Amino acid sequence: MRTIGVCLAILVGLVITINAVFMVASPRAWFRLPSWLGAWGSLSKYKHATGPGAIEVRLTGAIMLGAVGWILYDMLLRR
Repeated sequence: MRTIGVCLAILVGLVITINAVFMVASPRAWFRLPSWLGAWGSLSKYKHATGPGAIEVRLTGAIMLGAVGWILYDMLLRR
């Protein structure tokens, strides 16, 4: 059971990291990700791919990357 949990945690972490990198790099490219990978939720390409909406998407991606980095730091280096 522990192995399955670790594998699922790694999978979720990878999906979050991929989404966050695309969100920071290019919100337009993030909306072009396949639906099974992109975590768009209620965001729409028309409101959030450019302009002020893109800034929100980029900030959210940066926060997500920060959270993943914090978790990795705590797991790997803080022991």
